[in-house]
Amino acid sequence: MRRKIIPILLLLVSTFVFSACQKSAAENTQIESQSLPTISPALSISPTPAPNLDSPIRKIDFENFSYPWTDNQGDGNFTLKNGKKARVGEGDIEATLQKVEFGDVTNDGEEEAMLNIYPWSGGNCSCDMVFIYTLQNKTPKLLWSFDTWDKADGGFKRAYAENSELIVELFGDDKFENDEWEFDFPKGKVSGYCCPTAYTKIRFKWNGEKFTAQGTPELFDYDWKKEMKNKLEKEK
Repeated sequence: MRRKIIPILLLLVSTFVFSACQKSAAENTQIESQSLPTISPALSISPTPAPNLDSPIRKIDFENFSYPWTDNQGDGNFTLKNGKKARVGEGDIEATLQKVEFGDVTNDGEEEAMLNIYPWSGGNCSCDMVFIYTLQNKTPKLLWSFDTWDKADGGFKRAYAENSELIVELFGDDKFENDEWEFDFPKGKVSGYCCPTAYTKIRFKWNGEKFTAQGTPELFDYDWKKEMKNKLEKEK
């Protein structure tokens, strides 16, 4: 009789131990799954489109082109030849094309041209005229032109396309409200007109009729000494 009881007891003990191990393993698995962080799928980042070197607007010769004077410069038109307009007589204005950038700023899949022209009438204002052109029926059409101000106080830095929007960067602490520019020095960071210490980045969206400012202007520090050093090194 004793011999029969012992195997039964061994069987019961084995069954208990096995079920306890299974329960413990299940509990451990549950605890581990609860303690593991939830991993979200990676965000999909759209790459910046490569420049379309065959874009029709890139074939426009903006170095030999007629432009309308901006509000602060006068009436009528002026014409650049090889990127420059010479002064004709006293009181006339010289003009030099500085830079042209291309990109889609109207969200239509086609590139526009953003360019700045420096006018000089003999004064000491380092101001720029900015022009935004698109193509309509294979002909350049002006979407917007405006004047920037002087060096550290609203001076031109760059105009370019980003995420199908127009980005304008000007030196100083600047705003565009009610279709008007407001230029100012950054508070507490003034080194005179010569030396910008900050610049403002403003986003614009095309609404079919005009560019409208989006969100709050972003203000960034600017190390003009470092930039001048880099520029001189590149020119060597």
